Amino acid sequence: MTAEKTKLGITRFFSGLFKNFGKILLTNLLFAVPLVIFSVLFYWINIFTGANLWFIALLPIIFVFPFFSGVTLITRNIVRGDEENPVFMNFVKGFKENFLLFLIHGIVLYCAIFFCYSSITLYWQLGVENGIFFIPFGIVVIIAVVILFMFYNIPVMTVTFDLSLKNIYKNSFLMSFGELKNNFFSTLGLFLLFIFCATIFLASPNAIVLVIVSLTIAVILVPSLASYIMNFYVYKDMENLLVNKSEMSDDLKRQIENQKKGLEAKKANEKPDFSVLDLDEKKDGEEYLFFNGKMIKRKVLIEMKKKQENSNE
Repeated sequence: MTAEKTKLGITRFFSGLFKNFGKILLTNLLFAVPLVIFSVLFYWINIFTGANLWFIALLPIIFVFPFFSGVTLITRNIVRGDEENPVFMNFVKGFKENFLLFLIHGIVLYCAIFFCYSSITLYWQLGVENGIFFIPFGIVVIIAVVILFMFYNIPVMTVTFDLSLKNIYKNSFLMSFGELKNNFFSTLGLFLLFIFCATIFLASPNAIVLVIVSLTIAVILVPSLASYIMNFYVYKDMENLLVNKSEMSDDLKRQIENQKKGLEAKKANEKPDFSVLDLDEKKDGEEYLFFNGKMIKRKVLIEMKKKQENSNE
């Protein structure tokens, strides 16, 4: 059964990829404009200042990430099977609606890369001289993996659900542990993409050709394809977890769908109505369910529902 599901998953993956390959290429071309501009800008800043520092070369991540919201929205729609998915309109829509959040995500990602790379390099060098330093080295590696898994979920969660920044990171953190299978397949897919690109790089006869090939792949393929891989593996179960399998009534599901489409305004002072929840008390109480923009344990929801029912009597 597992092998059959895996086969069906691979079939759906390549079916969606080939069917929408033109949209993926066009999305990459749109994303390539800011990517090239900011990459060249900070490259020359590095050259003219004579700094040649790697953390300056990585600064484009912060300024390019808001544009990645457009990429994420388009690839999410492809994974979801939306027939009406105009590339340019959705790219602009994703950028306009999520600019600030993705700018913050870019800053967080940049700081995470800086911290993890610096720490891993330092502790590895120290560990070679003194084995005790391999302990903090291992801890930093685990932190880096958790952050990687979180950023599989953060972009698509941001463009799909109307959640606060706190809840985006909280839910993504929980999913980095709770959705290990999907995170593993996302990592495997990205690794295979890396192997494909590395093979082309190694086949390049000289440095000039290598640069040209690298830029070409970055412009026409990698960002959107990487986004498609991540969203393909994390989006469906994310939606099931946050909506379909939250054991909510149809009324509450409609509220969430309206929230996703921007049709329902937030009411800051409105108390949550737990009566709409249909919870099975026999199931695992430690399981996290999505309610009112947050991931909450089943046993906590059951307890809060009972308290509300008692107070209404």
